[in-house]
Order: sequence, then C-alpha cells, then structure tokens
Amino acid sequence: MDLRDCLRRCSEKIKSLPKTSRIRIISHYDTDGICSAYILAKAIEREGFDFHITLLEHPVKEEIERLGDEDSDAMILSDLGSSFIDTISKMGRDSIILDHHQPEDRDVIKGSVIQVNSNLFGIDGDIDASGSSLCYLLAKEMNKENIDLSPFALMGAIGDKQSLGGFSGVNREIFDEARREEFIKISRPSLKLGDGPIIQEINLSVDPFYPGLSGREEEIGKLLDRLSIREDARYSEIGGEEKKRLHSFLMLTLLRNNIDPLVANNIIKERILTEKLPLNLDVISEMIDACSKSNDHGLALSFLFNPEDLYERIKRRSEAYKIRIIEKLREIEDRGLKETRNIVYFTCDKASDGSYMSGIVSSYFDCKNKPVFSFSKDRNKIHVSCRARRKMVERGLNLGGLMRSIAQRFGGSGGGHKIAAGATLEETDLDEIVRYIDDIIGKGYEGKV
Repeated sequence: MDLRDCLRRCSEKIKSLPKTSRIRIISHYDTDGICSAYILAKAIEREGFDFHITLLEHPVKEEIERLGDEDSDAMILSDLGSSFIDTISKMGRDSIILDHHQPEDRDVIKGSVIQVNSNLFGIDGDIDASGSSLCYLLAKEMNKENIDLSPFALMGAIGDKQSLGGFSGVNREIFDEARREEFIKISRPSLKLGDGPIIQEINLSVDPFYPGLSGREEEIGKLLDRLSIREDARYSEIGGEEKKRLHSFLMLTLLRNNIDPLVANNIIKERILTEKLPLNLDVISEMIDACSKSNDHGLALSFLFNPEDLYERIKRRSEAYKIRIIEKLREIEDRGLKETRNIVYFTCDKASDGSYMSGIVSSYFDCKNKPVFSFSKDRNKIHVSCRARRKMVERGLNLGGLMRSIAQRFGGSGGGHKIAAGATLEETDLDEIVRYIDDIIGKGYEGKV
C-alpha cells in the first residue's frame, strides 16, 4: 500500500461514519501539532461532522488510554501516536494515526488502526514531512477544496524547523502548490521581526537569540544609536541602507557565537505571507508555539480559527512567555552549559521550557559540536528533551532511538526524530542518566529508524 492508497482509505473511513458521529482529535501542543489539529478540524467540519480537540504536552500511555475511554465514534491522532500504536489498537476503536516521528511498529494496518507515518512510505519525517503536512494530504484527499489549508501545513513544517535550507519532499510539493494557487505570497529577504518597534522586537527575540542583545534593551538602544536607526522605528519603516547596516551587525553577532550554519542561512530570507494571517508564517509560528507553551493551548488553537479578533491576545501572551524564556537563556549565556565528553546539557524547572530552550541552545549557542540535552524533574518523573544539528544526524546520530533506549533502561516512554526527541522517565539519579547518555553516544549509538 502506498501513501496515496493509505490516505484514500483514511478518507473513506471518515466519510463512512454517520453524520451524527463525534470525532476525537488528539494532537501535540506545539505549532506543528496545533496546525495539524486545525487542518483536521476544518476538513472534518466541512464534511458535516462534530469534533473535539485535545492538545497533549507530554503524551504518555495512561493519557492516551484515558482519552480513548471517552465517548467518541472515531479517533484521529496527529503529530503523535506511532509510539502508542499497541495501546491504541487494543482500544478496538476506529482510529487514524498521522505522524512523522520514528515509528516503533511498521504495520500500516493494525486492528482497527490505520497508521499513516511518513517514515513507513520512504519520506523522511525529520525534514520532508511534518504532522501538519500529512494532515493536509488527508484533508485534500477528503476534498480538493481543502487546498486553502495549505498555508497551515507550511506553518506547521516551519514550526518543526523543516524549512531550514528550504522545503524539501512533501513540504516542497505543498509549498509549490500553495504558491501556484496563490494561497501564499513571498516577501523580499528580511529578518524575522514582528510589527513592533525594532528595539522591542530584538529585545524579545528568542529565535534567533542574539547573544549580548536579546533581553538587553539598553545594549540594543546603544546599537541602534551607532547604526543611526531610531529606537521607535519599525522594521518595515526603515530604508534599505539602514536595513543593510542592521543585518550586517546582527549576522556578525550570531556568527561569532559559532551558530548552526544551516540556521545562519535562515536569518535573512524570503518570508511566506498569506491573507489568512496578519504576519508572515515564521513570526506567527513562533507566536503560536510560545503561547501554547505558556500553558494557553486553547488560545493558540483558537487564534487559527479567529486570527483577526485574537491577534493582540496571542501577541501579548507570547511576549510574556518570551520574556521569561529569555531570562533563562541569559542565565545559560552567563554561566555556560554543563559539559561531558559527548554532550552539553542544562537543567530546567519546567519540562516545556526545557523543550523549547534546547532547540534555541542547539541553534544559537556554541555547543562544541555536541547534542544538547535538557533535564527537568516533575514529581516522580524526569523529562528529557534533546536536539542536535543536522550534520550530527548525517554522521549517524539518532536521538529518537536514543530516547527509546533510555526509556527501556530507566522505565518510561521516549522517542521522536533523529534530530529532536524526548523522553519521560521514572525518577532516577540524574547523574546516572547523564552518564548513560554520554556513554552510549560515545560508543557511536545510531539506534533504529
């Protein structure tokens, strides 16, 4: 069965349900997961079905089982699910998994479950397809008119850093289609800045994180004065020469910190615009992610349904979150990362903050060409989040496989991508976990796809 046949089967399963059916959508709480849920909800709503969305922060078996016990006629899991296919299949309910993380089970059909995992069809879930990409393909299979949802598939892929170096694979096909059908437009190359004064936008810039500038408004003021740029000027208002001076200084600031070369090529680039959203997809993607990770999943999702009315609310919420994250990043910037022979790491009070920060640290801090790990304790659990640069993956590193391995070793669940992954472990001595990870990476651990 190829991907198209699998998607057709999913579409037929959904459309065969009585119109009185209630479909449960369970998705991840990051930008990709939220865009996935939105695409599915719109496609299902247009077919006349009722739906109920739940966004999960750290999916675990017990949570999936609890949601599966609730009253619904069918269940769709997006941007997650492949790690729990055994649990889901035992429920005996019509279910569809749309996932791009590394699968534990390679069966496309398992009982009443259809598993649409990009990796099972030769599509690299790290770079070529996101959860929202797969949800969009299903939506389009259900009705060709759902092509108008293509900008949200692209935004989900952007949220998962799959636009670094340009879209490829399925994502590229969606990009070309959206552009051809004029659902998106492309801007001139620019920085990723919002619509506020430049001093405020750089001060609150997390991705990119500008060393010595992000979170340091006084230093930014001095910089703008040297560059002869007004503090209250907005990026869209300044002229070409001013932009050149600003671009040059900010790029040099980043390059001095040995940032990821792939990320460096993404700092000044063309941006994707759509009439459906107030700002470019890079900025909106970050707003959604920050809002959701500030524990307001509902607002992040609702914004997509009603962007005009909720824009100011999501902007304020995401700014408040970024202020808190920048403070933590500045602490790491000042004191440095902890380092072993094969990894760098930091500890964080909150798991969702650690997950967000590990990606920023991997991209913009000098990580000595080592993967980054974040560890957070929560009651009797330890949450692990890890990120690597693409060159490490090309050399054989597989963080998703590593997270499954440590979950088996210490108890818990884990998985993800080769380049970004996570685990929730039974409480164990943190030093022992660090030693285990350091040792297994040192032995050239590659894991299994």
